[in-house]
Amino acid sequence: MNYELFDHGKKKIYLVNMTKELNQTFSELFEKGISKYLRAKKKIGILINKKGYHAGVICHSCGHIPQCDRCSVAVNYHLLPSGEKIGICHICKKQYPFPKTCEQCHNPKIKEYGMGTQKLAQVLKEQFGAESLIIQSETVNSPNKIKKLQQQLAEYQEKGETPVLIGTSLLTTPLRGWEFDLIVILDADMGLNIPDYNANEKNFYFLYETFLKHQCTNFLVQTMNPDHYSIRNACKMKKSDFFMIENQFRQEHSYPPFGELCLILYKDEIEQKLFNKVDQLYKELLYLQQKYQLQELEIYTTPPLIYKIFGKYRYQVVLKGKEVRNFMDIVYSKLQLHKKGFKINWMAESMV
Repeated sequence: MNYELFDHGKKKIYLVNMTKELNQTFSELFEKGISKYLRAKKKIGILINKKGYHAGVICHSCGHIPQCDRCSVAVNYHLLPSGEKIGICHICKKQYPFPKTCEQCHNPKIKEYGMGTQKLAQVLKEQFGAESLIIQSETVNSPNKIKKLQQQLAEYQEKGETPVLIGTSLLTTPLRGWEFDLIVILDADMGLNIPDYNANEKNFYFLYETFLKHQCTNFLVQTMNPDHYSIRNACKMKKSDFFMIENQFRQEHSYPPFGELCLILYKDEIEQKLFNKVDQLYKELLYLQQKYQLQELEIYTTPPLIYKIFGKYRYQVVLKGKEVRNFMDIVYSKLQLHKKGFKINWMAESMV
């Protein structure tokens, strides 16, 4: 078996190396564990990082992936009660019909990729005969709705039924009266591919707090990076070991708390106007940096993680180092950026 066991007494964490698995979605340990717990009518929770049915579709011929025309993100596909699939932008909520052919090369050979909560529920039903209940953000975004969900779960228990609960990060908060016997994290790498200096910390806490908050006896964690320090130290429940490595990384690159970080964002519906504005600001900042001899300050331009939102293009200037606060006092007084449409994030806690 391709797993490592971290035994914490009443809690056991199984870390599965998915690079050695034939099935890249469900490990052998997952299939055996799910089957065993379903037969025993135990409570199972599965964390997955995508809502809907599929993360998107891709053309087999040219590789095109349909994106929202208002936001620079792939269209996600959801399954309606009628059985019809519909595309939804998870940012602006605009809807799109499911494509029959590629919108670029018109080839009919398009393939769905990326399993979402709805697809997972369908696979669990087909492969394991399991009934599932999907927990969405709108299901638990108020005390009344949480109470309604708990009543629904109580009704299941009265009938002697135990559905598999499927959700995203929402399941990291325990549900009163519903203690899991097994929690599965299908993809522990979900937060590592975000281009942000605190991605490792967020990924660590996502795992660590899931293990910490739930009175669950068994956790199954699937990953392609079993040696990554955020994943391994979360499974070890070693917060100090994680931060020893994380602080070293941040110190080497002058990220907070060892350096200051400021983001200056500009957005516009006209892309060329956006480029001109940001380029002009960048040159003005370099001039001021040289004039006041702040050599330890790093200044560069970069697009945010999502380049276009609600029809507006976005670009930002990043200021990083030990002199950011002093420099921004100068910038604020000299350039009056707040009057020119720039949004200033003085002490940015994230790059995205």
